[in-house]
Amino acid sequence: MRITNGMISSNFLNSLNKSLERQTSLQEQLADGKSIHRPSDDPVRVARSLYFNTNLTNNEQYTQNVKDAVSWMDTTDGILSDVSSVMIKTQELVTSVDGSKPTDALNAIGQEVDGLVDTIVQMGNSEIGDRYLFSGQMDKTLPLERKMITNTDTGETVEVVVYKGDNNKISMPLQNGLVDPNKDSVNLTAIEVFGPAEMINTINENGNPTMVTTLSVLNNLLQVKNELMKASPDVTWLTGTGLSLVQDGHNTVLKAQTELGARSSSYEMMSNILANSNTAIQEDLSANEDLDVSKAIIDFKTAENVYSTALSVGARIMPPSLVDFLK
Repeated sequence: MRITNGMISSNFLNSLNKSLERQTSLQEQLADGKSIHRPSDDPVRVARSLYFNTNLTNNEQYTQNVKDAVSWMDTTDGILSDVSSVMIKTQELVTSVDGSKPTDALNAIGQEVDGLVDTIVQMGNSEIGDRYLFSGQMDKTLPLERKMITNTDTGETVEVVVYKGDNNKISMPLQNGLVDPNKDSVNLTAIEVFGPAEMINTINENGNPTMVTTLSVLNNLLQVKNELMKASPDVTWLTGTGLSLVQDGHNTVLKAQTELGARSSSYEMMSNILANSNTAIQEDLSANEDLDVSKAIIDFKTAENVYSTALSVGARIMPPSLVDFLK
């Protein structure tokens, strides 16, 4: 085969360019410590990196969900503990009722119970940030309001605590798939804490018939308060039925708190699992993308020497030109 000067020049320049490309590629890798920068570098490893990064993003979102959920449930648990303390105080007051106390003393106990009901309502309207804890998914709506209404079924004017939220769950999922309200919910509604709900037909501010949701635990406390405030309180009812209503209400609060505690424990355990998963994914991603710096430095020095040698050899093998003869 005839070798022309053009072939010699072309082959040399092609080889020289490949050597420079290799050197440039290693420089790029050493600059940021990553071994791949574009799909053409290594399609298989790039696909793995996309998979690892997607898993890492999902895992970080679930980790944030856990933090938000635990914060929500810890705040709720603290409030329920305070509510439980108020219910215990109410129970102690009703237990202190006996026939030896004068009416004024019983009325004073009633006034104290009245203040405790207000305290519970305030606790039921607690917020985390700008979201109400016990309003269900209607977490921008004030859940509890103590007011007088007319029961259109009986014609009586009664004092109740009206619930304005709903009974839906706020979910913060911890894994891919459908949300399970029994496992992924972080909130308790006021119906769960102070229920069951009692529906009462009444008339709204515009004079139209409507139905309001009230809560039996709080309604029972108001009933006990009203009995204590009468001119002649029924001591037998207070020490029997009244005390039982208060005790049952306290048990309802404790049951809701226990349910919340079980869910909170599962979220905290999941937090540890997600943290371990996050570490494992980052290690896999690092193993797939990170550069072996020591090897890369050696390869770069080798490529640098090859390029320099190629330039030196090229100066000798390139055919002389007229300029060389003129010199």
